[in-house]
This record gives sequence, C-alpha cells and structure tokens, in this order.
Amino acid sequence: MTGRSRIEAIDLIRGLVIALMALDHTRDFFQPAGSVPENFDDTTVAFFLTRWFTHFCAPTFVFLAGVSVALYGRWRPRREAVRFLVTRGLWLMLLEGTWVSFSWYFHFEWTHLGVLWAIGGAMVLLGTVIWLPARAVGVLGLGLTLLLHLIPVPADLPVLGVLCQPQGIEVRGHMFYQSYVIMPWFAVMACGYGFADWLAEPAKRRHLLWIGPSMVALFVWLRWLNSFGDPAVWHRHVGPAWTTVAHFANPSKYPPSLMFQLLTLGGALTLLPLLARWQGASNQVLRVFGQVPMFFYLLHLPLIHLAGLIHARLRYGESGIPAEEPLSVALIWIAWLALLAVLWPVCRAWGAHKRAHRERWWLSYL
Repeated sequence: MTGRSRIEAIDLIRGLVIALMALDHTRDFFQPAGSVPENFDDTTVAFFLTRWFTHFCAPTFVFLAGVSVALYGRWRPRREAVRFLVTRGLWLMLLEGTWVSFSWYFHFEWTHLGVLWAIGGAMVLLGTVIWLPARAVGVLGLGLTLLLHLIPVPADLPVLGVLCQPQGIEVRGHMFYQSYVIMPWFAVMACGYGFADWLAEPAKRRHLLWIGPSMVALFVWLRWLNSFGDPAVWHRHVGPAWTTVAHFANPSKYPPSLMFQLLTLGGALTLLPLLARWQGASNQVLRVFGQVPMFFYLLHLPLIHLAGLIHARLRYGESGIPAEEPLSVALIWIAWLALLAVLWPVCRAWGAHKRAHRERWWLSYL
C-alpha cells in the first residue's frame, strides 16, 4: 500500500465511522422521549443494534487520530507537530463547549462536554509525549489503559477525578456535564500513535489479521468470566435469548472500560484490512466524509436537531417526539440517510475548496 492509498484507506474508514456516528445522533432526535436502546425490558433488536453498531465509532476515530498524528509528524519538524497538536486540541475543546453543546440543546443553560472535548484534551496531552519514540508512546497508552482499570480513579479526586470520571462540574453557577473524559481517550490515541507503523508497513500490516480477532476473543473470554475489565457485570435475562447476548456484548462506555476497548478496537482492527480494499460507489461517498470529518461533525448536529424539531412540531406540536408515541426505527434510518444525502455535496465542495487552498493554514482546523 503506497502512502497515497494508505491515506485514502484512512479517509474511507474515518468516513464510515463519522457516518455511523451521525446515525447515533439522529436516533437521539427521532426517538420517543425517554427511549433507551439498552433497556432490555423495553427495546427491540433493531433499536438496540442501531445504537450498538455506533459504539465502534469513538474508539476507532480516536485511534485513527493517533495514527494520523504519527503520519503527519513524519513529514514535519517535531516542534511544528507539537504546536499543531496543542492548538488544534484546544480549538476542539472550545468548539465542544460552545458550538457543539449549543447544537445539542439550542440553549446555553448548561454545557455538555462530549467527544470533541475528549479528543481535544487527548491531543494536548499527546503533544507533551510525542518527543518520545513512537513505540514508547504506544506502550504508554497501553499501560495507562490497563492502569485505569486496575486502579479506578475516584470521581472526587482533584484534577485526576475530572480527567478520568464522567461528572458534573459547577463553575460560577454554570454547570458543565462531561460524558467523555480525557484520560482514557488519550490512552486510546497514544495506542494509535504507537500503532501507526503497523498500518504503514506491509510486512507488519498482515499482523492485523490476528491482532484484531485476538482482542475480540480476549473480550469474549474475560467477559464470560464476568470478574474483570468492566464495572457492570452481565447476567442472563428472562425472555428472548437475544437480550442475554445483547447484555453480554454491551460493556460500559462512560468511561470506556477495558471490555469496551477490546471489543470495539478489536473489531475495528479486524475489519480495517478488509475495508482498505473496499471498492465501489459507497467507497467514494464515504471518503468524501472522511476527508472533512470536522466540517461534517460541526454541520450535522444542528441540522439533525433542527430536522427533529421540525418533525416533532409539525406532527405532535411539541419540541420532541412524546414518550407515549411508538418507536419507529425506520424513521430514524430514513432521517439519517436524508442527512447524509444533504451533507454529501456540501462536504464534497468543502473538500475541494480545502485542496485548492492548501496555503491557507486555518483550513486545517476545520
């Protein structure tokens, strides 16, 4: 795989991830109020899977961000790479606390700190360690992942508690709610940084054929033991057999447990070599999204929120679908596909604009 084809493969996978992430966010605005896909007493297979498949998005995206940083640093002075990492990370954190949080709620009564907050913070931390050899950074990420699960950090511990545990934080009477915390996702990004050579060199890339499946197998084994790697144990459900399987395959995400990372990253690494050879029209569509993931992310949230608001106002006269209304997974998927259809030409035009104006440094921040 040449350098060019390697970048195209990353764009493709990143495009698939960002599109699936949009499905999860569409679900938030087109499901009845209070619906929970993981409520096994009141969910369906289709509704659960609509949520479950999107669990692979954040770990894969953050891992690939680490890979991209390593590839970026190969062609630039280390000092320039550090400056870009820190400034871009701070920019992402600012966007999460302003534009993205507003796009979720259409108000500033409180601030939600989600995935961009964690990615931005992880970039800032990564900028402090990329002076080390890539392999050392990867070992650091792996060691930190294990340490966070062996020695859980209490939420009330100053600084470290905020970095490691989801919680609400009050600052001068304003509440900040963080669902994605920085430290576990920094560990994932550091692993991606150290793993970049495995994707870049053909002799090493073939090892993905056993590394990914081995991680998934380790997940199955440890999850079956039900004693390590996840704070929420699984149990057999009375009712349809699929609910027991679903509970087994649904480890904790906030913060990401060891089981969650083994399942999602193991699955992603298993599919990565196959996706890299994926051809066809859908390949081109997803690559367009993968070339401008930040632009896509910043646009899709207010658009799908507005679409959900208009749908609920016109049909129910309310700001959301009432809880007593029946769930329609078909509606969620139709709204999601419509969102992708609207955003594709816009993202394609923006990507062309960025390529035509590479000299404008600020475009790299969008």
